[in-house]
Amino acid sequence: MNSFTTRFPLRVGAVLFAGTVLLAGCLPQHPDYPLVSQPVGEQRHLGLEESSYLAADSLVAQSREKLKPRQTILPASFVDDKNLEQSSAMGRMLAQQVSSRLTQAGFSVVEIKLRKSVRLVKGEGEGQFLLSRELEKIAEFHNAAAVLVGSYVATPSMLYVNTQLVMVKGGVVIGSQDYKIPLTRELRALLEPGT
Repeated sequence: MNSFTTRFPLRVGAVLFAGTVLLAGCLPQHPDYPLVSQPVGEQRHLGLEESSYLAADSLVAQSREKLKPRQTILPASFVDDKNLEQSSAMGRMLAQQVSSRLTQAGFSVVEIKLRKSVRLVKGEGEGQFLLSRELEKIAEFHNAAAVLVGSYVATPSMLYVNTQLVMVKGGVVIGSQDYKIPLTRELRALLEPGT
């Protein structure tokens, strides 16, 4: 065997390896913000905070094309789906937890205490929600790009939550996430009106 035939496979291998390394540099980089996904397979029930954070991570991933970090998001208290006029300590806590995670993702979240004005109104179709006029005005005043809204339904054993990011201009939903939380006695106490 001559030295050319023994060195040729080594040269081809070296060129292929170098090409692979160079091409890997062209792949899109991972975002600075770590997104968390739900595990596939057996579902375990997550706690309130972890579920809210996962929902926020999903909203960030879905809205990435329309909403950029440092843009302002205005959170609204999550409301009982059976009565959109009614919120509770649970509704405020859910909104605060999702807002907290959005802040960690780099968004500017404007906290306002006018919770009565920050709500959804029922649309014409079944399951349709619109931003109230007061909420639109507040969002424009704060130069908010989007509004965080949510609703929940309680059953004897579970709390089902829906959260959405809605663009202020046009009312387009740019992210939506549903999740459920086991309803413990402590969490049920947070659902009482007036809490």
